[in-house]
Amino acid sequence: MSRTSRMIDRRLAKALVILQACMIPVSALIAWVVKDSTAAYSAALGALVCWLASCYFSWQSFRAAGARVSKQVLSNMYRGLMGKFAIVIVGFILILSTVKPLSAVALFCGFILVQMMTWVAPFCASRLQK
Repeated sequence: MSRTSRMIDRRLAKALVILQACMIPVSALIAWVVKDSTAAYSAALGALVCWLASCYFSWQSFRAAGARVSKQVLSNMYRGLMGKFAIVIVGFILILSTVKPLSAVALFCGFILVQMMTWVAPFCASRLQK
């Protein structure tokens, strides 16, 4: 039973990471069509920060599963959440301080677009299971 739920959790996390990775060039393309190349790489950088943070959270959270290690699972999720938060903060600080020229609006829009995929991934995964 534990093995099945662990595989389901990992499949959903993997689907989310893949979907978010696919959205990085999409966000850059949308920004390029709407504005220009500065907006395109700004959106791509914002999307990349979100994707890296999500990858770390997924990796950290799903290292262990099962009822026997429930305290370790909770600890890993907290660790993953704190790491994700740190990656986002450090990523934005580095980008905002070093990348010139930069479109801050496109940067945050790229981040938000990739973050919104956390709402879409469970819907897609449930549709694929049917």
